[in-house]
Amino acid sequence: MKKVLFISDFYKQELIGGAESNDANLIGHLSSRCGLVCKRSRNLVEGDILSSDFIIVSNFTEVSEEIKEMIKDTKRYIIYEHDHKYVLTKDPSVFVDCVVPRNMMVNEDFYIKAESVVVLSKICKEILKKNIPQASVHSIGCSLWSNETFDYIEELSSREKTEDLCILKSANPWKNYDKTIKYCEQHDITPVELMNPDYKMFLEQMSSCKRFLFLPGLLETFSRVSAEAKMMGLSLLTTPKKLGFYSEDIHKLSGIELIDELRKRSEQALTKFEELLEI
Repeated sequence: MKKVLFISDFYKQELIGGAESNDANLIGHLSSRCGLVCKRSRNLVEGDILSSDFIIVSNFTEVSEEIKEMIKDTKRYIIYEHDHKYVLTKDPSVFVDCVVPRNMMVNEDFYIKAESVVVLSKICKEILKKNIPQASVHSIGCSLWSNETFDYIEELSSREKTEDLCILKSANPWKNYDKTIKYCEQHDITPVELMNPDYKMFLEQMSSCKRFLFLPGLLETFSRVSAEAKMMGLSLLTTPKKLGFYSEDIHKLSGIELIDELRKRSEQALTKFEELLEI
């Protein structure tokens, strides 16, 4: 059985975020199909790299330069891109035409040497290819959810909506909680603040609302939470150019139609990972 090393800064049991939830579904799928080992990036040692047949690099902010060089020079690997780690600011959208100045580029060779860079949306592929044309980039056009979660979201989508508007209460500064609260105050809105660490309870609370307000501070590679809102039939109030989700034609869908399309895309994405890993 092929030995696959999965690298990330954090995992879902440590941090509840879109990238970590996304990774958890990929890890769950691959665990029965290969010898999968998950390691925190800060804890990597040479032996982890040398003992692997293939490497999936997710978030890698804490991977040392020495380990990156070893991966790049000795191993087959793919990058599962969550937050523009080829840009110092992690946000290419702040530059004219999303063209990143050379002095703001990082990890360029690491992206070029990867067998594939898997991104979550059309706009992320376009921007990455614009800045690193030599990179091999594939867009899956979605985040990843389990079938169990899709079933639960489908159940919630038919529930009565008794609240007006909800927002995401997050300590992550890029989610712009302060700006979102200010918007609500200016428009005399008392929002439901979504912050329950229990994922099912978070979704249930969201499903009771008619609208979701989300004003991210950088270009979200997809925006899992926005897609979840629309799957449950909420109206989405946002800045479309800041959401990778909006670069996909499915952003026009909602409810069961969107759930069905994302189920299909998730299945296709998992098959693509199997092909890339040759398992």
